[in-house]
Amino acid sequence: MQKQEPESNNTATSVDGKEVAELNELSASDLIATLNSLKTEEQDLLREREHLQKEENELQNQAFTLIDEKKKALKGLKSEIQFLQNKCNELEQALGIPVYE
Repeated sequence: MQKQEPESNNTATSVDGKEVAELNELSASDLIATLNSLKTEEQDLLREREHLQKEENELQNQAFTLIDEKKKALKGLKSEIQFLQNKCNELEQALGIPVYE
């Protein structure tokens, strides 16, 4: 069984760095201004997050494209190297030169 703390009349609980007691002392117009300011900040942060998410996606797409291009280039180089090795082996055999791989 959990021990319950006695309820207190202290209303000073933290709300985003401000105390509720401090907020209670604000006028209605100050509360509205604070609320509007927080809403504006929230919207700015949401827009920034969306912008960064889009940028991240674009950068990931660029990375995927670059990776694909590099893989194709490497595949082409490996194929070309294999072709040249085979040609060299054929020429070495035709010339009677020992083949070393």
